[in-house]
Amino acid sequence: MPDELPEPNRDLPSRRGLRATLRHAGEEISFRVPRRTHVPAAAPEPVVPRAPRTKRQKFAAAAALTSVCGLALVAAVPIAAQTDVTEAAAAQQELFSEFSAADMPDSFTDVEGIASEEITAASYTFNPKVLVNYPFASPVMLTDPFGYRTAPVEQFHDAQDFAASAGTPIQAIADGVVLEAGQTTDGCGFGLKLEHEIDGQTVTSRYCHMIDNSHTIQVGDTLKMGDPAGEVGSTGMSFGAHLHLALRVNDEPVDPMPFLAKYNTTPRDIPDRIPTSVKASSSDKS
Repeated sequence: MPDELPEPNRDLPSRRGLRATLRHAGEEISFRVPRRTHVPAAAPEPVVPRAPRTKRQKFAAAAALTSVCGLALVAAVPIAAQTDVTEAAAAQQELFSEFSAADMPDSFTDVEGIASEEITAASYTFNPKVLVNYPFASPVMLTDPFGYRTAPVEQFHDAQDFAASAGTPIQAIADGVVLEAGQTTDGCGFGLKLEHEIDGQTVTSRYCHMIDNSHTIQVGDTLKMGDPAGEVGSTGMSFGAHLHLALRVNDEPVDPMPFLAKYNTTPRDIPDRIPTSVKASSSDKS
């Protein structure tokens, strides 16, 4: 905002009055009354015209733009590919589960043969005097349990996952006949399925995600409790090395952990037998 002009001094004579006074005095004088100096606003800086870009500069700019677009495309492709893989994995996992909503009982304890009367510590030491042994010869950390889950795929998980490292030997939990062996088409990967007669019940045990060709067992073969059944891997619908152990009693899915806890303490009424894997380890120590 421009500075305001100072108020005129009313005590000084005006130009017209001063001339009249001097004219009466007989003198003709020419003079100039000083005026306020006008200071013009600062002039804008001159605009320097931009030099035209050379062909090399244009080419470099185009190359940079192409690189940025390429990086954005490369970053987007894995996301799209991962989405496709996840959707396909989800569809395969739904096929892999042998459990449907129609199969679900009102209470899992209603399924015959899975409830243990007392809580016992898991014993991974092979015991030939009981009906069932654990699938490993040493303690293994448990991950996804039997029941409903939301990840990695939202569905009912009809098994117990054992987070054993890749290559860990797996053993048959009980005497049984082989129903399925080798590669599967439903997400189990390289696996094995046995049928047992335990406590007057028909029981199946399925071992999934083994290392390819980690056993040479054929359908129809007979395995004894503790015999080698394969090695832990990550084949089929798997997000890492682990054993997926699924049990069914009288064709109903059951929680493997209460079942193992109960029958791992139930005595056998047949002669004791030491499996080949235990015999081999004993001879190595001697």
